[in-house]
Formats: sequence, structure tokens, C-alpha cells
Amino acid sequence: MTIREYKPGEHKAGFIGLRVVVNVGGKYLQKYYNFRKVETDEEIEQLRKEAEQQNNVWNMERILVQSKKDMDCREKRRVSSAYTTGVSGIKMKFISTSKAKSDNKKRYYTPYFLVSGSTNGKRFIKPFNIIRFGYDMAWLKAVSFYAEKKSLANYSHLLERKPPVEQFYVIYKYQRSLGHDIPLRRLPEELDPAPVAD
Repeated sequence: MTIREYKPGEHKAGFIGLRVVVNVGGKYLQKYYNFRKVETDEEIEQLRKEAEQQNNVWNMERILVQSKKDMDCREKRRVSSAYTTGVSGIKMKFISTSKAKSDNKKRYYTPYFLVSGSTNGKRFIKPFNIIRFGYDMAWLKAVSFYAEKKSLANYSHLLERKPPVEQFYVIYKYQRSLGHDIPLRRLPEELDPAPVAD
């Protein structure tokens, strides 16, 4: 399911606005966005954006839950589905680096597309910094590098598989649950930190 807009007279209880409903692992998650309390078109447009963002986050969670079920059924080797992009050989995650400052080490987290694999028995791995390049350009560079390593002349179908940037909300929560202290400001700039704020 997705976003439904109720216009005057369409909802039996008189509700006017948007309803987001997503089935995540057999549990229905829903949220209403009421137009009755708003006065301007700008406010309605803001509610539409909020509903779309919520829909994207819940759909990503639904995809990850289904992906995990599918992987369990096929008894594949254990890999975290939070990092998958839909293109084999390209993952998305926060990569940590540490730098010594004074007497202690400080850890930094950066969102990346990580390309890895092998060609003719030679391993390759290369990260593409999403903060440096921007989400879309980092994806383009990651796919282009992968296609070059795999000798793919036409890879437009891979470019079209770009995962939604909202997947980083799920990755952020997942890596935090593993004990990584990732600051909200390290989310890709295309995202609002509000959905994962503590």
C-alpha cells in the first residue's frame, strides 16, 4: 500500500487529507496528515512531502524485512540486507576512520557507496564518498567504476537501480544498534535528520 488522498466526501468519518499505510512484515503501519488544520497551499505541500518521506522510510523497512525473509528461505550466506543497493557488488554504509588528536583517537563516520568484487582473479574495492560528491554523483561514479571493472559497455539499467537516499535512515539505525556512535550530521545532505532524531 501507499499514500491515499481523501477529498471532501470520500472518507466516511469526514477526514480530509493524506493517509500513509505500509505493511511491514505483516504489521500495518499508518499515519494521517490532516488538511483541515492547514490554511495555505504551502502547508499542504509540506504535509505531502512529509507523507512521501514517511512512505519511503516504511517502504524501505518493508523491503529490508522481505529481503531478509527471502535470504533466510534460500539459506544464502549471512549478509546484512541493510547495506544492499540492488546492484551486486555495490553496498551503501557508513565507513569509519579514526584520526589521532592530542592524546586520543577520534572516530569519524562517512556515508559511502562501496564497490567491491573481482575480475580475472584480481580483487577490487573502492569507496565513493556521498558527502563529497553528493548522492546522485556518488552513485554514478560507483556504477561507472563497477561497469569499468566488469567490462560492461551498457550499464544504464544499473544506474536506474539507484536505491532511495532514505535507505540511509535504516542503515543509520542499524549501525547505531551495532554500537557505532554516528552523529546525525553525518547523514547524506539530501536527508532531514528529524526521522531518526533521538
